[in-house]
Amino acid sequence: MTKRLFLLFLGVALSALALVGLGTRAFGVPPLGPLLDPRDGLYRTARLAEHPSAAERVLAALDAPVTVLRDVRGVPHIFAESDRDALMAFGYAVAQDRLFQLDFIPRVVQGRLAEVFGPASLEADRFLRSTGMAWAARRHRDALLAEGSVERDIVTWFGEGVNAYIDGLEERDLPFEFRLLGYRPARYEPLHALLLLQYMTYDLTYRTDDADYAVLRERLGEADYRKLYPPYSSLYVPIIPEPGSGARGEGQVVAPLEGEGATSALMQERAVLQAVLRGTPAEGFLLGKGSNNWAVSGSRSATGAPILAGDMHLSLTLPAIWYEVHLATPSMNTYGVTVPGAPLPVEAFNEHLAWAFTNTGSDQIDHLALDLDETGTRYRFEGGYRDLDIVLDTIFVQGEAPVLDTLVYSHWGPVIRRDGEAVALRWVAHERSSTLRALWGMNHAENLDAFEAALRFWDTPMQNILYADVDGNIAIRSTGLLPVRKSIDGAGLRDGSTDGGAWVGRVPFEALPYALNPAQGYLSSTNQQPADSTYPYYLGHDWRDAYRSLRIDSLLRSQPRHSVEDLKRYQADVHAVQHDLFTPLLDTLTGFSARADTLRQMLAAWDGATTVDRPAPLVFDEFLQILRELAWDERVFVEARRPAETQLFLLLRDEPRSKWLDVQATDEREDAATLLRHALDATADTLAARYGWGEENWRWGDHHKLVVRHLTQSEALRPLWRGPYEFSGFHATLSPAGRRRTTHTASWRVVVDFSQSPPQGYGIYPGGQSGNPFSPLYDLHLPDFLAFRHYELLKPVTASAMDEAAVSSRLVLRPGE
Repeated sequence: MTKRLFLLFLGVALSALALVGLGTRAFGVPPLGPLLDPRDGLYRTARLAEHPSAAERVLAALDAPVTVLRDVRGVPHIFAESDRDALMAFGYAVAQDRLFQLDFIPRVVQGRLAEVFGPASLEADRFLRSTGMAWAARRHRDALLAEGSVERDIVTWFGEGVNAYIDGLEERDLPFEFRLLGYRPARYEPLHALLLLQYMTYDLTYRTDDADYAVLRERLGEADYRKLYPPYSSLYVPIIPEPGSGARGEGQVVAPLEGEGATSALMQERAVLQAVLRGTPAEGFLLGKGSNNWAVSGSRSATGAPILAGDMHLSLTLPAIWYEVHLATPSMNTYGVTVPGAPLPVEAFNEHLAWAFTNTGSDQIDHLALDLDETGTRYRFEGGYRDLDIVLDTIFVQGEAPVLDTLVYSHWGPVIRRDGEAVALRWVAHERSSTLRALWGMNHAENLDAFEAALRFWDTPMQNILYADVDGNIAIRSTGLLPVRKSIDGAGLRDGSTDGGAWVGRVPFEALPYALNPAQGYLSSTNQQPADSTYPYYLGHDWRDAYRSLRIDSLLRSQPRHSVEDLKRYQADVHAVQHDLFTPLLDTLTGFSARADTLRQMLAAWDGATTVDRPAPLVFDEFLQILRELAWDERVFVEARRPAETQLFLLLRDEPRSKWLDVQATDEREDAATLLRHALDATADTLAARYGWGEENWRWGDHHKLVVRHLTQSEALRPLWRGPYEFSGFHATLSPAGRRRTTHTASWRVVVDFSQSPPQGYGIYPGGQSGNPFSPLYDLHLPDFLAFRHYELLKPVTASAMDEAAVSSRLVLRPGE
């Protein structure tokens, strides 16, 4: 046994003991005897961590044999005579590598964590069920099965492979997490694919900040609210280069609902989300969950052909959220990444084209206050009353009696009830989604027209989908279900007693923000506002800091042509645009303390690169935190969301006497200059007290770390985490690293070069293909990921074309007799 394996074995055993110490049955932990058995315990799990170099298995439902070649990184290259057989083999392969993940994510969405983790997960289960994700997924499943569409075929074929693997597993061969927690995985069914889609929609669109905006509008007044939380950014580069046309929207604009009752109910629900689920796989949308993508056309490329780049910013986990796969059949040859449980590559490239995502960040959820009658079973609507649909539910709890729960629905959607108040959810996740059909078409597309035809079926979550192809095209479209509301008035709690908050349709596909082959020769998106204020439909509001859009635009404008290595280098860029904006405001100021003036000179000499070896990033980070706290010290900002950092910059630069720059705790009336002096003086004091005075104490890498948590994000499973690692970057750098303890950053980096035939991809994600913590493939990629290196992505057309030196294992799946 290697030293690494021994230490991991010891750590895992101690994790099991730690869970037992927390309460054996409460956390679903079985007796340790089977885990420590010298033949069939954890040591067996370790011995099964690698695939055999050659194997044959029977997958009865196949029509013909399928060859699965795993390369040296464990990526399965699946060669089949039909798409049907390829997806079955894909299901089998991903189940071999990521079975716990296949089971765990649908369990999260359904609110079934307490079945495994015990009563500590009960409140999380209640919350997750109340969102209506599983309720909607079941309705979608029933419709999908009834229609007999290609979506039904896709999930059925994939499920055949998953279940063939599960059915052949002995208890002693179950992945480590199942043995530790004492349960067997559920068989895969079509519902699981739809639950996974719900999970991604939740992760990228579920927001509870309408309560914040309701409070802010009420307390600030409309004029100040509009100033500090404008519906459109003024410091950004839009995704669509050419301005749009038309008015901002139509229909009667009604004021958001006032009153503290329903707002309080929503605030309580958000408190539950933050207290119970923040920092877990069910944390929902967070600022920082976004992505980058950019492409240059042949006219701006050093190769004379398009180059596309993308990096999706999500929570980092082990096993990783992404799983690489290559599918080769007579009708498709596609390589990309998928979320385990999705039956197709999600972000990919084939022989003809490639695509990459960023989250649009559009407003896809409304919260509507309901006026209940005295019985609490009916709500007022359009002058009358409607009955609530009240459903009794049962939550099963590991080691304890089942718990009864009540789920409530209105015609708007699921209802949250707290202290006699009720708020209904209207959310795109409750609508029918045909995204799986879109993915089928995208992976098979051979040109722009076919790709666009596939995108018409993309519903949720709404994404900015960047495209490039062998014909020289580059394009981008903000794609998905963008609701058309009867009335438009930005954020805040809406009145559920009238139809003013109704969704009356969706923005037509042709009207979604779109650009094709722009004159500038490049396209990019970084989660910024997709289009300018002339766009005729409501996209969202209070678009947050758009520093990444400014940075990538400056890089793409800075030279006439860009190479593949340039685009890789941009993914590693850690220049803080905030430095370019805020530091010049200090240049002409005087009156600082000696230490503060030392800091001012340091920041002025700094180039803005937030690398681990510099002291300036720590100084600047402390300065910005203190500056925000001094500026936004009014009580309303303590209780609700602060304005965007760019709004503070605009006030300091353009309105130096603004009332919002006054510090409430002092008797004097501060202006911009005084506020900046206070902030830098306080920064000097903080650095001296917290770290010790001197640059040797402020090295960024000593204070700024990357941590990769286990999928469950359980502290008790820390031996399965990796890190902390020194990590360059800053909030909203192109390589993002928003907090001192960074857990969200690029989860997949890819660059596709169209000057080669077929197109050549380069990519990496943090982690590895295997979900087995005893496998060397569990965290194989991490050193290269931290060094911003990419792997060459192999995509041969046939199994015989695969370089034998690149093959680590060969699996042949044969049909039944």
